[in-house]
Amino acid sequence: MYFDEIQLLRWMKGDKLAVEYIEMICDIAHKWDDLIDKDKVLSDEEINKLFFDVLIKLPRNTFYRKNFEHLNSVLMNAISNWQIATQMEREGGDYEKSIAFILRSSYVDLITQAALLCGGNQWASKVGSEARAITHSETYEGYLKNLDLEKNARTSQK
Repeated sequence: MYFDEIQLLRWMKGDKLAVEYIEMICDIAHKWDDLIDKDKVLSDEEINKLFFDVLIKLPRNTFYRKNFEHLNSVLMNAISNWQIATQMEREGGDYEKSIAFILRSSYVDLITQAALLCGGNQWASKVGSEARAITHSETYEGYLKNLDLEKNARTSQK
């Protein structure tokens, strides 16, 4: 799920560098997911942009640099949660998938925490609620349908 730039600017209280950070980190997360799930083929151009963003643009983003200690810890947790969710999706049953549905989108915590840095705790709670609602608008049923499509894509590539 990509977020609307106008929405992000509102959530980040007009901080354009925070918005750039969120847009970049969401794009990186989604492309990483595409590479692992193998449900979307990325072009050479998309892969080159992904690695340039990860290795060059992200470390140079002023908002990220200024708040590195805070945001990097949240990022590490989001990555761990996404990896756990992927394993639960592939190896677990219905119960594990219901956990993975929420767990896999822990990257949204980066939006909430960036909002906290831009506008405080109450603002972060408001933004977090809105961001989660948008992120999970796919619904659990839609998520399960997409999981089946991804599984079929992986199976046909073997």
